Amino acid sequence: MTGKPTSKSRKMLAGIGIAFSLVIVGCSSTPVAAPTPYKSANTKAGYGYSSEKLSGSEYKVLFKATDKTPADKVQQYALHRAAQIAQKQGYSYLSIVKTNVDKKPVLAREIVANNEKPAAFQIDRQCTMSGCEEVAQPMSVPNSSDVVKTQINDIYFTIVVKMANDMASLGKNAFTVEEVLAEPLETKGSN
Repeated sequence: MTGKPTSKSRKMLAGIGIAFSLVIVGCSSTPVAAPTPYKSANTKAGYGYSSEKLSGSEYKVLFKATDKTPADKVQQYALHRAAQIAQKQGYSYLSIVKTNVDKKPVLAREIVANNEKPAAFQIDRQCTMSGCEEVAQPMSVPNSSDVVKTQINDIYFTIVVKMANDMASLGKNAFTVEEVLAEPLETKGSN
């Protein structure tokens, strides 16, 4: 077929595109049983950080992660995000007023790699009127990396932080925004 696509072919392509999009969205809505990196939560149910202004100098920061993410990283990510907000708002110090951790079980995808050799094709003898020959028959062969469903916990780590330009007003547990932001989020040996 050459030339311009017909109305029928455009509708068929649009239908295929929509179906493909739904398959991708369906797959991506199932969480992956892997550590959550430092990132913004793209949706309300997404993994990563989100924040809410509670008052003039008080914010609530949430970091949603899988339980495959080390607890110290989740805490560091939430504090780092709070420091970014403080810096953007022009504050030099911040203090954690309240923390909360919730866990909710979910089904997730996990890639399981195995080192087994794949099974060889089954050889059958096929005979016709013109003679017999050996043919390979397709059979179900496990992949070396299978995707399986596993139960994990979603971790919701929330901190409420107060920000100020005067360290004394926040108390002895205040952090400097500069020091928090200077701490690297990923160490060289981590994945």
